[in-house]
Amino acid sequence: MSSSFRERMRDERGLISAGSLVLIGLLLLGGYLLLAAFGGDSAQFGRVPVPGKERIELPKGDIDIYYAEKVDPEAGVPLIAPDDLLYTVSAPDGSSLRIDSRSDDAKSTGDGMARLIGAMTVPEAASYTVTTDSSQSAQRIQPALTFGQGPFAAIGHRFDEVVDALRGPLGIVVLVALVLLFLWPRFQLARRRASYKDKY
Repeated sequence: MSSSFRERMRDERGLISAGSLVLIGLLLLGGYLLLAAFGGDSAQFGRVPVPGKERIELPKGDIDIYYAEKVDPEAGVPLIAPDDLLYTVSAPDGSSLRIDSRSDDAKSTGDGMARLIGAMTVPEAASYTVTTDSSQSAQRIQPALTFGQGPFAAIGHRFDEVVDALRGPLGIVVLVALVLLFLWPRFQLARRRASYKDKY
């Protein structure tokens, strides 16, 4: 086996190693994004009692709205939102956000149950005023509206966070690391060739 062929093989091994590291990085990113789907909860961004009026901090993006009560999920009683439940979400400038009706099965929250009843798109991260009302809530156990994200919205929100982070100093560090990673095999090859020329 000639020396030039051995050098070429060593160079290829270096390129494969660099590619493998990039692939591992992409897999880790995918895993990090998928974890967001399991890490979110129905009260991730806060809760407002029914009836009540409070300000809550909401991030930009799609937000799910849940009706929640402190009931035992093992009791076998279905969680149904009051028929006369009314609620609004107002931006800092006083304008009301559009809320779309949604529906899904109730789920356990650890200290009660919650059912998806609505969704909205928040235009910008800010403090929003939530107003709720229901005359039937007096017969309920700690009724409240909670604000969180579904799996897909949570993944999208985390992806946006990663993109924002890469636009800053972290992105420069990652770019420099990738450039060095791809150029390192060439540096090694050039050094070996220089060493070979010095010997002969």
